Amino acid sequence: MKKIVTFICMVMVASITLLGCSNSDDTKKKELKADSKATYSLHDVVDANGLRIAFTKAQLLEIEGKKDSVLKVSFDLANRTADKKGFTAINLEVKNKEGELLDVYPGENYGKEIEAGTSDKGAGYFIVKGSAPFTVTYIDPDHKEVKATWKLDIKK
Repeated sequence: MKKIVTFICMVMVASITLLGCSNSDDTKKKELKADSKATYSLHDVVDANGLRIAFTKAQLLEIEGKKDSVLKVSFDLANRTADKKGFTAINLEVKNKEGELLDVYPGENYGKEIEAGTSDKGAGYFIVKGSAPFTVTYIDPDHKEVKATWKLDIKK
């Protein structure tokens, strides 16, 4: 009986140890390489020449009493290069369902140099015209051929 209890305890400890050490891909989004022909979704992490970008939220805001008049896009950034990388929300191309380019809303739009090996978060604001869904395109300012486009769902 003592051997059976000892064996069961060893199996339980081994199971818990293996479970704790496992790396679940379900909880982590895989990083994707920027492809100008692909369209990514909210939360997809895209590597655009060493700058990793993930749009985390898109929401319509009420400004000056006008409901749903401004689109706010929030994002996470990570610079995995050895050099500083600049990123500014005003250089993003945001289009509505009809393909019309949205104008930048003059406000607290993100614009910074991201130090090598660091991460940051920010947001950009755009004047809404037309209807959702909206697409956001990032074009690397130093390498115009590096582009990535996300289709963003609106979160209330």
